[in-house]
Amino acid sequence: MSPIEPPTRSSFYDSVLEAADRHDFHVAREVEGLDDEVALLRMQLRRALADRDGDVDPKVLQSGVRLLVQALLAQHRLSPKQADHLGDAVANVLEEFGEVLGVARE
Repeated sequence: MSPIEPPTRSSFYDSVLEAADRHDFHVAREVEGLDDEVALLRMQLRRALADRDGDVDPKVLQSGVRLLVQALLAQHRLSPKQADHLGDAVANVLEEFGEVLGVARE
């Protein structure tokens, strides 16, 4: 497997990143979705509960759960790209439906 080449487009953060982090940063920019982040949050919450034998600071637990919920909500929102594709698909269905009904297109 060949290493992923960083994109040529620079980032606002490039100038402050160390060379070792710059490559990972560019690779991370190419990842779509939040599946990995949601999994990490779940893992951290589970670890926090297990490591403390039930003696967990409620504020820390609430913050972790709140962050997980926000990530899940964000994960299920449509991206602009997905919204465009959905809008195009709905428009196509409506046009086809109109053709079946014999409605003239304006």
